[in-house]
Amino acid sequence: MTPGKHPQEEERLRELRRYGILDTERERDFDEIVELASELCGKAVSVVNFIDDDRQWFKAEVGLGVRSTPLDTSLCGHVILQDDFVEIPDTLADPRMADNPLCTEEPGFRFYAGAVLKGANGLPLGTLCVLDHSPGTLNDTQRRVLKVLARQVMRELDLRLSLERETALRREIDHRVKNSLASLGAILAMQARRSDDPAVRAVLEEAGGRVRALASLHAELHGFDDGRSVDISSLFNRVETDFRQLLPKGIQLAITVKGDRASAELANALLLTVNEFVSNALKHGFPDGTGTIAARIAVNAEGWSLVCSDNGGADAEAADRAAAGAGLGTRVIASLAHSIGAQPAWCAVDGGMQLTLRGERQDDS
Repeated sequence: MTPGKHPQEEERLRELRRYGILDTERERDFDEIVELASELCGKAVSVVNFIDDDRQWFKAEVGLGVRSTPLDTSLCGHVILQDDFVEIPDTLADPRMADNPLCTEEPGFRFYAGAVLKGANGLPLGTLCVLDHSPGTLNDTQRRVLKVLARQVMRELDLRLSLERETALRREIDHRVKNSLASLGAILAMQARRSDDPAVRAVLEEAGGRVRALASLHAELHGFDDGRSVDISSLFNRVETDFRQLLPKGIQLAITVKGDRASAELANALLLTVNEFVSNALKHGFPDGTGTIAARIAVNAEGWSLVCSDNGGADAEAADRAAAGAGLGTRVIASLAHSIGAQPAWCAVDGGMQLTLRGERQDDS
């Protein structure tokens, strides 16, 4: 007898496809379940199968040797229309299966027991079942084993679906944050260009620089699955490219990085510190409109360091003011340094300003 269609067949198939399990490769997680079911139930064959619209497809099997069979001969196609658990001691005594070639031809399946696999909406998707070539029965413990293992199959599938949803949601949020930061940066840049007030323009440009720095950090941070560490070389290559598009024509920028990855907290502080140093250098240095700004970042197993310098004309008095936190930029740098356990050291070197930060390597980097 050919299995009938479920009363909610279209909805059932939609639920099955929502799990994305059909035609996937064999996996040890599911193989172990059928091996355990076969062993504990003492039956030659065990499968995790799903009933598609025209076939019965096996995610895992032991003792069968195929990945799918036509729906016309499916034993489980009958079972998903019945109770949550079905046991058939002798298939040839069951009118649904008495003429099924899988049961009548040698070596046919004479015993069947299966626990239905149900989706989150309660509709049947397939079964975890055991089969044998001789009639028989299961004891209560074996029946319970099948039911528990069937629930385990669906827990695994539900967990995977939840993780996929979480990943998709995070990507959507990341995309929106990226667009928001880009829009905010563009608005600040546009307002800075339109302003006739030099002070207002300077504030907007500083704010825009910080937004661009955060956008760069966000792009790098969310390029990795762990969400906790950043490729600092890639991050500062991105930042250097952005800076060069905004620097006055006569100002050169050189950023060098030694090391691979840093914690998100450390990367954020280093990035914003470089951003503040560059902004301060442009604001207070280079009276003739030419010069160089450099930043050297190093991260290794022992610790990290950041050295920022320029040849913009600063003297010892300017370095003392910076150390005292006389300006907003230097106060921001002091706060950033404190957040990562460092103390900023300012000095006048070779006709310019130099800032040095050092600290121990963080555990999550």
